[in-house]
Amino acid sequence: MKTKQITAWVAAAAVMSTVFTSCKKDDGTATLPDIGGYQSSNDIASANLLARWTFEGTQNELVSSTAPSNTYGTVNYVTGSSGSGQALNLVTGAVVYPAIPKLNAADALASYTLSMWVNVKNNKQFFTSFFGLFPTAKKDAFGNLSGGAETGWFAASATPDTLVLKANYSSLLANGNFNGQDNRPDPRGKPPVGVFKGAGVWSHFVIRFDPNTHQINVFGNGQSIGAYNDRGVNTVALNMMTPCQAVIGSLASSEIGFAAAGPLPSYTTRGTFAIDNIRVYNKPLSDGDINSLYQLELAGR
Repeated sequence: MKTKQITAWVAAAAVMSTVFTSCKKDDGTATLPDIGGYQSSNDIASANLLARWTFEGTQNELVSSTAPSNTYGTVNYVTGSSGSGQALNLVTGAVVYPAIPKLNAADALASYTLSMWVNVKNNKQFFTSFFGLFPTAKKDAFGNLSGGAETGWFAASATPDTLVLKANYSSLLANGNFNGQDNRPDPRGKPPVGVFKGAGVWSHFVIRFDPNTHQINVFGNGQSIGAYNDRGVNTVALNMMTPCQAVIGSLASSEIGFAAAGPLPSYTTRGTFAIDNIRVYNKPLSDGDINSLYQLELAGR
């Protein structure tokens, strides 16, 4: 009889524990399960995060609180990439920043990871630059580093279509010349490389440069999309030309304050797209961390 009574009490206690645990989850105080060992996207390489834009009611870069110096075209807000919050929306637009201290040293991004969410359609006419760091005195359109897409290679589509993501790297050499590299995507190649069905929908775009491997890797929605990643033994730590400025929506041109660059080349124009959650790290994130960043930001975490 005693044994049965004790057993009943233990069972009752277990039931009550389950009830209280369930209530804790229902009232929102329980901890969400980790993704890749992280609770939040902000936990990933936080010590290496040099710059960040969330566009939640502000166009400021948040680490330094740097506000834009100029905007061009139509610049407003739309619903964010995770389905909530805000994202920046451009229509033939660009946002230009003054030099941001942590991004304005020659060796600030010797290795780097650039992460962002973009929603852009192909246009069968122009290259689209999403984000880059451009030397104030550079005499051509491309800067120290940038991320964009060959949106002129395909026509717009009503369904998610091929988005040719493009990474650019330009390192100042001792003789004053530049080592310019990109990931050389070719979705029409044999075999095709750099294939990603991300046009016309929110897509996560990451560029990773590691001077130890000499590789420029491009990721779409958390996965490497491949291309000609290895850029050769001479592609070493990025040596940036400074001072340099962050620009959203355009390559460098005299039309947006880069006098030495001259007018925009005919193959590009100011951007028409939405962008969200830009992050700049001074280290090459691992494949796993890039996938975790995608999953966490997708979940609004």
